[in-house]
Parts: sequence; C-alpha cells; structure tokens
Amino acid sequence: MEATQLRNKYFLIVLFINTVLFSSCFKNLPDKAVVYNNDFESGSQHKLTVVNLNGVVDSVKTFQFNGGKVFGNFNNNRIELKLDSLPTHNTLKITFDLYIHDKWDGDYLIPGGNNIPDAWQMLLDGGQIHVTTFSNSNFGQSYPKNYVAGTPSNPARSDAWNTNLPGLCTLKSSPNGSTLYKIEITTAHTNNRANISCNDALQPFGSFCQKSWSIDNLMVTAIQYN
Repeated sequence: MEATQLRNKYFLIVLFINTVLFSSCFKNLPDKAVVYNNDFESGSQHKLTVVNLNGVVDSVKTFQFNGGKVFGNFNNNRIELKLDSLPTHNTLKITFDLYIHDKWDGDYLIPGGNNIPDAWQMLLDGGQIHVTTFSNSNFGQSYPKNYVAGTPSNPARSDAWNTNLPGLCTLKSSPNGSTLYKIEITTAHTNNRANISCNDALQPFGSFCQKSWSIDNLMVTAIQYN
C-alpha cells in the first residue's frame, strides 16, 4: 500500500514539474501571423506593383515556368508590395523563390561600361536590406553575401536550390539556363505598414531575352517575439 502511495505521489510531483516547465516555455513562444501569401497560380498580383522607367506597368506579369505560374519576368524593373494594418510585431520574415534566368554575369563589369555588375536588391520601407549579384556563367557572384566592390567573388550559382532549369530565351535550350534560389530574410520591423520592393541593375538595359528574373511563393510573416 505504501509503495502504491509513493508511486502516486511521485507521479503527481513529476506531472506538476512538467506542467510548470511546459507552460513557461509556451508562454515565451513568438506570435506569428502570415500577412501575405501568394503562389501566383491564380495569376493574381494582389497588392503588387511593377514599375519601370516610364512608370507603372499595367500588364499582367505572370507566366508558366518550372511546373507552375511565376511572377515576372523582369529586367530593370522594380516590384513593390505594400502592406498595411499589420498586427503588432517586432520582426518581419520575407520568403520567396527567386529565379535567375539566362546570361547573368555576376560580379563581372563590362569593359568601358558604367561599372555596374548584374546586381539585384531588396528594400524595406526605402532602406536597403540586401544587395547581391548572381551568375549563370563562368564569372563569380557575391550571393549569398552582399555585394561589396573589390571583394572576392563566390563561385557562380553558389547556394542555389536548383541549377537544372532551362533558360527563358537566350539559354532556352540549355538545361541549366535558369537557377533557383530560396530567399529568406528576417529583419527587425515594428511599423503597422510595410513597403517591400525588389529591383535589378542588369546590363544591357532592357535585355529581357539575355537576362531576367522572376519570383514565386512570396510569403510575409509578422512575428512578435515576447
């Protein structure tokens, strides 16, 4: 009888300790809310704007690629995602698939050109949070690091998710003419509005058939770390 009572007492003590420990752990878990999610399969460009030197591009910018619809393709364009009425948060997490199509040359500078590499950048509320270069050629690239002029390059296609994709135009017949990267950026943010934008500085200007990019599976999550 005493042994049974001792076992029951031990069980209650362990149950109490586990309840306290787990409840305190769950109490500190962050609050997460997906505030934007678009896989572009319906062709929707909800809350997205495409801009070029002439202003807003009104045409639908989705096409079929890699087994589904993607948003693009872009060359010397800026895409903007404006979100408002965000829940209370102190962090934003931005994730999407980035496709780099055809003849990107990474850190290479065209002789006699304007000293601009094949750069791509992301801004949040007008502030730069990522600027890098990509390469589908023999030239190096800065990704996954930020681009800094004069620093050593990484090999072409570094940190890529998939390198076995056809190009869109110039390298359409090539089995590795496009490269897929999984972009994930987590950054501090507290405003109830957010303006997320991405743009490129591809050379030659407007050479859609030679170099372009597109995105898919765009998701933005507002996180409140307690």
